[in-house]
Amino acid sequence: MTTRRDLLKATAAIPLLGATPSFGASSPKLSCEPVAGHFTANSVRLWFQSDANAKAFIEFRIAGSAGRSMQTMPVMLDAAQAYSVIQEIANLVPDTRYEYTVSLGGQRLAQTRHFRTAPSPAARPADFRVYMGSCAYTEAMSPAGNPYGDEFHIFNTVATQMQADKLPHFMLWLGDNLYLRPNGKFLSEADFDSVARMEARYRDVRKMDMFQKLFAATHHYAIWDDHDFGPNDSFRTFPLKADSLRLFRQYWPNPDMGSTSLPGTWTMFSHQDADFFLLDDRFYRDDEKADASESKTMFGAEQLAWLKQSLRQSKATFKLVANGSQLLSEHDNGTLSGWHSYKTERDSFLAWLAREKIPGLVFLSGDRHNTQVFRLKQDGAPVVYEFSCSPFTSRLSKLSKRDRANPYFVGALAVEKRNFGTLEFSGQGDARKLIARCFDSNGAQQWQRVLASASHDALGEPA
Repeated sequence: MTTRRDLLKATAAIPLLGATPSFGASSPKLSCEPVAGHFTANSVRLWFQSDANAKAFIEFRIAGSAGRSMQTMPVMLDAAQAYSVIQEIANLVPDTRYEYTVSLGGQRLAQTRHFRTAPSPAARPADFRVYMGSCAYTEAMSPAGNPYGDEFHIFNTVATQMQADKLPHFMLWLGDNLYLRPNGKFLSEADFDSVARMEARYRDVRKMDMFQKLFAATHHYAIWDDHDFGPNDSFRTFPLKADSLRLFRQYWPNPDMGSTSLPGTWTMFSHQDADFFLLDDRFYRDDEKADASESKTMFGAEQLAWLKQSLRQSKATFKLVANGSQLLSEHDNGTLSGWHSYKTERDSFLAWLAREKIPGLVFLSGDRHNTQVFRLKQDGAPVVYEFSCSPFTSRLSKLSKRDRANPYFVGALAVEKRNFGTLEFSGQGDARKLIARCFDSNGAQQWQRVLASASHDALGEPA
């Protein structure tokens, strides 16, 4: 059986010598747009998928150059991995745009695509942007026959904005990036009832027309939430969770996720002066509706220990912690989704945060089908904001009186329409800031706010 290590081992770049592959009409084809994922100053991970068995490799060179192309070592695409692969290309030049083509079955495909590398870690931080959002429902109706998805043009809106953006950028998908659907009037068997249907759902969603322009427009990172993982509000007892994890890792070219002793989607990566910590809120999660107790957990002790150690050790100006469920929501135990139902675990972490006084920290989340911003101020500690951005296309949820009564809730930044967000990292030295913005499905800006900065005032607010 092919392992993730096998999927990523084709890293060697070799000069392209001799006859190049020819074009041909009978060769295997890509089933959808490739996805450029995790990238560093000298490497990149690329996901692609064919429609049949094929030996595949990538030819690449610096964009616009007349130099000799390089190519990756060939890999075999087969049914065991849904004819897909994640290829890692190493030994690249920092802060450089590359062009590449995919070859399948000895035939080079005609279309040229692009990826880029990050600036050198030694370089002075430059301006860049992150696009983000959650809850991407892909059908107009739910399986039960009720209106659910709409404004699917939002993905073209995001892609068009990226194409016009003068800043380097990448995208962060904040969970419910696809929906494993229950059965109902329009679906006789639930997607999450069998591995075969889960695999089919991943394959079918990945090739939908609405995503192709966006996948081509930038690099992509992702976390998951309940609908990527299994049934609605699913948790650690989901019987097919190991297969769900395998599929997520197979389709998203993230940095290496989890560990041998602690499987999951949790991981981290750095980009310039920002560290991103991507949490797994499902694999170890207790039932949200279980009675409150000191042992009730969303993340598990080991994952939280990793997060604390990583935050404490981080030297980055900005630390972004991304999670599918909201972290600073408030409600009764088991009512709606959020860390509020795991009060002992959350209170302990927030107390640790107050003691550590971690600077430049921002939480990111989604899930709730509306966008909310939360502000946490603890004595002596810098202010921490949470930007909870949702939904792309899923059914909208109105904010309740209870939502608005949350002491952390910033009412002026609430958005009750389909939307996406951006994070702009800009400026130099003490003037460097993280500016968040929210846009509706047509690209109209709803608000902007500085969420973190290299320095803060006497009250702990970003300066």
